[in-house]
Amino acid sequence: MASRRADDGGAARNLVDRLTRAAVRRGLREGVMAGDGKWLAAGAFAWLVRFLMKRHEPEVVSERLRPGESLLVTNLGRPPRRRRARREWERARQAEPVAVPATE
Repeated sequence: MASRRADDGGAARNLVDRLTRAAVRRGLREGVMAGDGKWLAAGAFAWLVRFLMKRHEPEVVSERLRPGESLLVTNLGRPPRRRRARREWERARQAEPVAVPATE
């Protein structure tokens, strides 16, 4: 049984995401459209927080192997920036792993 050690943050991350999204929108509206420099700075800071939150952290998995079992480690690299390519990358990442027989 694999145990995952990375905590996704759940509800707190969701709340921060909603708040920063609203701050970016208001920063653009009040800062760029109305010319208020304080809101422009607040929106830029909120955008930076959102950008840094989207970074992917490495996934750590711990699992015991019995004699004769093997483990396949793959690296799909960083996700692409374009939306369609990123969706395809996510699908490939979530696909079922292929069983590889152990070599002796």
